[in-house]
Amino acid sequence: MKQISQALVLVGLGVVSGLGYTAPGYVDNDGSTVVRTGSGDCLHTARWSIANAIAECDPEIVAARDQTEVAAVEIVLQSVRLEADTLFEFDSDELTADGTRLLDDLVGSLTAPGLEEQKLQVTGYADRIGEDDYNLELSQRRASAVRDYLVSRGVPPDYIEAGGQGSANPLVGCEGERGAALVECLAPNRRTEVEFSAMETVEVPKEAPAGQ
Repeated sequence: MKQISQALVLVGLGVVSGLGYTAPGYVDNDGSTVVRTGSGDCLHTARWSIANAIAECDPEIVAARDQTEVAAVEIVLQSVRLEADTLFEFDSDELTADGTRLLDDLVGSLTAPGLEEQKLQVTGYADRIGEDDYNLELSQRRASAVRDYLVSRGVPPDYIEAGGQGSANPLVGCEGERGAALVECLAPNRRTEVEFSAMETVEVPKEAPAGQ
């Protein structure tokens, strides 16, 4: 008797079968077909919402919903910065084992997808022991050593700018130290700084227009 009553209700509405599958929020016929009224409209249940609307039944609602979802994010470029300090032994331009490890880690980060306008700035430094001209030349050789290693690891040479700053911008002063103790204390100044910058393509939420 219940099934006969349901059938009479559907006939009274002029319901005809439509989609060959069911969808949440829509009246279905025996769990297999979304039904429509005689005018062709799909019947909604109490569970229906804009989120579960389907294009076959509510094309205008779905189009407006999808357009809102697309407008909710935009593609932008944001800055990506990585830094690595590579240390050298006293009066040497040969990379240490720790130095090559740090550079290998940096190279691994350069392969991330979606990066544009990549650039590597390599700046060599020396400690304050010795003549200024010699320290400048030593710092330039240290920068070149890092650049050459990066190129050997597959980094395009055009991405890299390298130069030396001599004993400028020291990290430590070591006032009062002498001899071997001074050499050891000044180790942080015998470095090459590698700074990587790029632009990364990301999706970020759009800001709603003022007044909304």
